[in-house]
Amino acid sequence: MSYLDTKQALITNLINNLPIGLTSADVAFENKTFDPSGKDIWIAAYFIPATTKALGKTISDCDEQRGIFQVSIFIVKNNANYDYYQLQTLDEIVVAFRYNTKLVYNAQTVYISESTVNSGTESESWFKRDVSINYLTFSKRG
Repeated sequence: MSYLDTKQALITNLINNLPIGLTSADVAFENKTFDPSGKDIWIAAYFIPATTKALGKTISDCDEQRGIFQVSIFIVKNNANYDYYQLQTLDEIVVAFRYNTKLVYNAQTVYISESTVNSGTESESWFKRDVSINYLTFSKRG
């Protein structure tokens, strides 16, 4: 079982499928300094493991792990285009993580089970929406 490989599979898919107009310099990662100054739009990625269930009783069996990969999309508050660019960006992220997408990193397979979107909130000078991407893995124990 590898949380690292699971996270890397999700991040690699995000970076390889960044929405139009965004680069890796527009992505904030956990525990990494990021300055959004001067940006009109940027995204933040969060890895949120949730549950681990044993599927068998021996060391050679595997575990089912579920969790959320959350991508928050920030745009400048009170933008002249409202939230249109944000919603376009959101649509592109949802397509990259559509139902039953299979991601692999270092032999760790990650399946996407669904994506949900919230209604958006204001955070300082930003308007933010979250895409919560539910994932599932089956990981060897040994």
